[in-house]
Amino acid sequence: MRIRLDPEALKHSQARGHALRFAVGGAVTVGTGLVAKAAGPEIGGLLLALPAILPTGIALIVKLQNRQAGPGARGDRARRAALVEATGASAAAIGLVAFALVAWSRLGHWPAWLALATATLAWAIVAVTGWTVRKKVPVARATSWHQ
Repeated sequence: MRIRLDPEALKHSQARGHALRFAVGGAVTVGTGLVAKAAGPEIGGLLLALPAILPTGIALIVKLQNRQAGPGARGDRARRAALVEATGASAAAIGLVAFALVAWSRLGHWPAWLALATATLAWAIVAVTGWTVRKKVPVARATSWHQ
């Protein structure tokens, strides 16, 4: 799968799905803020790495793919779409570790803007590399959710 901008996909989305993602992401962010107030910013910062909208996003993708595929190919198309979404989130999460390591090691030693710009570049390189590498690694295909 190539990464590209496809404005045509917006025709298939619904405002309700976007509102749900916004609400879930906001609720997780508020929860993280409350934990940070109670347990300290270090713990709260760790929780910010939580992919707040991933479960909701995957559920909405599965629903949309099932609706588009029709009765015959529903499960396979939805599983593939959910797998792509989860794979992208995993690559981004690994990139987030690179961001955190660079920011942690450079903040206080470099100007903040430079440390954060470098950390963002590290995130982008690691995330894109992870996405690219996963295309080259053969994956065993499961025929059902139970395998």
